Amino acid sequence: MGATHRSDPRSKTLDRMLGLLENAASQGAELVLFPEIAFTTFFPRYLINDLDGLASWFEHGDVTKSENASPLFDKARQLGVDISVGFAEAAENGGRFNSSVYYHAKSGSVLSKYRKIHLPGDFEPFADPEATNQLEKRYFKPGDLGFQAFRVPDLAEGSEPIMGMMICNDRRWTEAWRCLGLQGVQVVLCGYNTAGFAPDLWGSDKNADPKQAEETALFHHKLVMQHGSYTNATFSVCAARCGVDDGKYSLIGGSCIVGPEGDILAEAKTVEDEVVMAECDLSACRQGKTRTFDFARHRRVEHYTRIVEQTGVVEPPKLGDSAPNGASTHGEQSNANCLQMLLPTLPLDVSVHGFTSPPPAPSAIEGNSDNILSAAAAARALLPLQQREAYDAVLVACYSEHALIRLLREELDVPVIGIMEASLFAARTLGARFGIVATSRRSRVMHAEAVRGYGMEAFCAGIESCDLGVLDLERKPREVVLGLMQAAARRLVGKGAEVLTLGCAGMTEMKVAVEEAVSGEGVRVVDGVVAGVHHLVGLVRMGGKTAKAGLYASSAVGRKARGQEYF
Repeated sequence: MGATHRSDPRSKTLDRMLGLLENAASQGAELVLFPEIAFTTFFPRYLINDLDGLASWFEHGDVTKSENASPLFDKARQLGVDISVGFAEAAENGGRFNSSVYYHAKSGSVLSKYRKIHLPGDFEPFADPEATNQLEKRYFKPGDLGFQAFRVPDLAEGSEPIMGMMICNDRRWTEAWRCLGLQGVQVVLCGYNTAGFAPDLWGSDKNADPKQAEETALFHHKLVMQHGSYTNATFSVCAARCGVDDGKYSLIGGSCIVGPEGDILAEAKTVEDEVVMAECDLSACRQGKTRTFDFARHRRVEHYTRIVEQTGVVEPPKLGDSAPNGASTHGEQSNANCLQMLLPTLPLDVSVHGFTSPPPAPSAIEGNSDNILSAAAAARALLPLQQREAYDAVLVACYSEHALIRLLREELDVPVIGIMEASLFAARTLGARFGIVATSRRSRVMHAEAVRGYGMEAFCAGIESCDLGVLDLERKPREVVLGLMQAAARRLVGKGAEVLTLGCAGMTEMKVAVEEAVSGEGVRVVDGVVAGVHHLVGLVRMGGKTAKAGLYASSAVGRKARGQEYF
């Protein structure tokens, strides 16, 4: 489909789609694929604050019965041609999704629905009013139906071919293809709207040649379609919305049909409304599925666990950076555990980046010396990083009144908090009296001092030690560690604690075990990492910045005057 403008009435776009469907049917098509969000322009490029106005871009209820879409499904049934079409879905449960359906003409039913999983772009628009925005994260939830293949009856001479769907950005993710490939998919259907020139979206040079940028985007598009088809021995069909929407926003063409060997069988010649046809002999998938990519014989899943257990990139340590006694391993593992526990709680527009203080920082904070040395090493690495990346907030994941907290509050204007302070705020909100599950006896004393410093001593029911070192949380047998933590938790409940907080970032993944120990008491358990992130999210959303009028004013000017800018 060619350009569709924001001002185009729905009826105009629908008439174009009906014309394309009739054209394809006249050429003998059994199945017709339409693009992503086919019934309207690609509205996620616009900031739409009016709720009623936003709702008008969505199909509500059964899309096949929708006033704006039903004529297409009626025509498909009349012609006896199956269709797959993308649309903005307002689901009955209140969720909004970027969706597509497969409509089976002979039965007049939807055989399968897919909701886009890999949402690109941002929640907030770019500051530059001329930039091309991609606000899918603002208007849609990530899909919740997975990558489900399905069979289609009464198609391809009754062979019941196996189909699968994805939408636009999904095609760039190898995992999406493999999920369908592992179900024996024979045809993958993918509608898309892909920008031709959008340097802000790509983080590339705004002075780049738009024509060259469009050629690169087209190359990347074909690359992933051909690669996905070949490595899963499947046909794939992709349909673009293309051209220049609203006379301003360029979208690439490249609608094509790809064979199971990765070869392009047919391709669009224009960026206008056009029918691209190919006859697909599904038996051509057999060679790849039984020889080159015989998954049952050749896959080695025991080596692929990183793919499903890890989201962000975790780089190997730099040469020469490994600390003795596995110290760097502890920091990275604790970091990964914290991030893993956070993921299910994060809003769509929030991302958290882990940082482990580099050597010569101590591998654990078990006293004031560790505290100060840690803060110095972390600050020297973090301040330049913040200048480059401009994070919205910083959480110090050490359960203490860590020196780094005040240091960063002086040097940065973004909100900064430690997990101890955040967990106590949460605990005071959820109950009248709290208790702290501490690691060592020494940390128990340090926590007591910090509680007094925070002015919360009157609300503290007690602090119980597990008699563990910080690194013991990973080194000792798990059942031993959990038993000690559960015993400490029960002692605190006996002292009247209504809410428990976990006194170390390394305890994050053990929260469930502590909850089980006190489940019958109506007691709540707070993980400081999760509490800290969401405390900061709230401050960022309300525009909170660290005050610079008093205690947290930076002393950078004084250091410069003293000739000590090296800090």
